[in-house]
Amino acid sequence: MATVDEEKPAAAPSTDSNAVRSAAIVIIVVMSITALKVGRPVVLPVVIAVLLSLLLSTPVRWLRHRKIPERFGAAIVVFGALGLAVGAGALLVRPAVDWVSSAPATIEKVGTRIRLIAKPMVALQQSADRIATVTTPAATPGAKPPAQVQLQGPGLFERWGLEALSDVPSALSVIFLTYFLLASGPLFRKKLAEILPGRRDVVHFETVLSEIEIVTSKFLATATMINTGVGVVTALALWGVGVPNAILWGGLAAVLNFVPYLGPITTALIVTFAALATFEDPARALIAPACFVAIHLVENNLVTPMLLGRRLPVNTVAIFLGLLFFGWIWGIPGAVLAVPLTTVVKVACDHIPSLNQFGELLGN
Repeated sequence: MATVDEEKPAAAPSTDSNAVRSAAIVIIVVMSITALKVGRPVVLPVVIAVLLSLLLSTPVRWLRHRKIPERFGAAIVVFGALGLAVGAGALLVRPAVDWVSSAPATIEKVGTRIRLIAKPMVALQQSADRIATVTTPAATPGAKPPAQVQLQGPGLFERWGLEALSDVPSALSVIFLTYFLLASGPLFRKKLAEILPGRRDVVHFETVLSEIEIVTSKFLATATMINTGVGVVTALALWGVGVPNAILWGGLAAVLNFVPYLGPITTALIVTFAALATFEDPARALIAPACFVAIHLVENNLVTPMLLGRRLPVNTVAIFLGLLFFGWIWGIPGAVLAVPLTTVVKVACDHIPSLNQFGELLGN
């Protein structure tokens, strides 16, 4: 008599294995964030060098198509860009030194004009001070105030000089690492593809990395061009309304425009401060920040959508979260690099099938 084997029910997925997998993911994420934050002196120069290599890869490819070897093309592009940066910095050094040297008098002047503008608030504060004086217990007759000892710290320029000297090794690391990344060309992409998961399909990963490089380099180049244009137009506008050191404020506007939300607000406040220090008439002083706000509105609503288009696929929530995250990890440099880094992550996720869902979360 034949017997029929009863089918056994399929085993339910183990909740223990899912819990272990989730815990492992959390631990890896926490360790990665800690490594990024603690390893800032090493990781940040590497990240900057990678972004610069993506930014400068287009002219290196153009030179390679003109039969110029990559090691020579990379040297031309890297040290040519370094020369332009040094020249631009030299234009800003003298105005910055002049402004810092006159900063105490300027701050006092601006404070006086702000008090004149906010006269009702000043009167209210004076009333509060008088009430506080009346309610404060009187000091004991003949009592001497306690002696205070103040230690004079290093001056502003001395502190800046020490910080600049401490940043020299990192700057040299960024320069030479950028050169080596550009000079290696496809070789570095091939080596990176070989160590990624699924290394049997090296050609596919190398193609994906090449697409990520091309898309990201176009975005970085376009964003840099837009922010440079904002700086130039801001400098011309401030020069036209009579604000001194217009080149300094224009350069500052170009750099701060890389920081979303906070950058334009900071620039507007700085321009307002400079205008109040220049013009006695408050109405005339407001012309300068009004010009910058108009420039920012045109750039943000017309120029950037027209030039970038779909090259900026990151939504505003992702940009804001990236600003908070990278600003928390690396401070001001992280805030400046927040949009490029978030865009790089988004483009990479779009080209890696296992990360498509995360890329969709970051996208528009």
